[in-house]
Amino acid sequence: MNTFQKILQSKMVERLRRQVGKTTGLHLRLKRFTPSASEEMRTAMLLQHKGVDFVIDIGANTGQFAESLYDFGYTGKVVSFEPVGSVHEHLQQRSQSYPNWTVAERCAIGNQDGETQINVSNDSVFSSVLEIEDSYVSHNPKSKIVSKEKIKLYKIDTILPKYLPEDNSGILLKIDTQGFEKEVLDGAQETLAKAKGIKIEIPLYPIYRDTHFEFYDIIDFVKKHGFKPYSFHVEGVDLNTGRVNTIDGLFFRD
Repeated sequence: MNTFQKILQSKMVERLRRQVGKTTGLHLRLKRFTPSASEEMRTAMLLQHKGVDFVIDIGANTGQFAESLYDFGYTGKVVSFEPVGSVHEHLQQRSQSYPNWTVAERCAIGNQDGETQINVSNDSVFSSVLEIEDSYVSHNPKSKIVSKEKIKLYKIDTILPKYLPEDNSGILLKIDTQGFEKEVLDGAQETLAKAKGIKIEIPLYPIYRDTHFEFYDIIDFVKKHGFKPYSFHVEGVDLNTGRVNTIDGLFFRD
């Protein structure tokens, strides 16, 4: 088979894959498992490359992010923060298989110390201190708020010394707080100054009320603080229109 025939065959397979996908709703794709194909693998590799050995996991949910790091060879420490009661319990159970993974006391992280209220959604990944827009709930019922919980609120600069070794400088600050990222960063001035990297959820189309920290604001913020982009990943997509709602951005200082 010559080169032209191989190209033609590849295009025919790709067209067939698209047609099957449109007909069945199944996304069929065979691809080598490499950093270009796996965002989780790429992140773990970059942490090793940058000498990160302490991950601050704010908005941990059930621990998907931390566990993926360990699955791909990360050997450093993780401290996870999660405010929703039932999810925090699940997170504690999941972390027990990993000696370097610590789950902090149940609390929210923001720009002050005190108390706040978390809006708990039917699908816990949408839970937030902020309320979700009705327009989003209308086409994604799983994001509907089903309960509210009063919780402690801390600045990360206040609570982190309980968990962070004093001599640690290889820090990744990971923030996935459903529209509350600006408040987290406002309370992280000391932590941010020591961080080698930041991984943050970036809204392209905000789905939470009173979100004032959007795409250009975040890009300006990380640039101002000396971070450069290393990786992006599509996180949330509007299934009705195809519009990307959120991406995850990974940034490091050189």
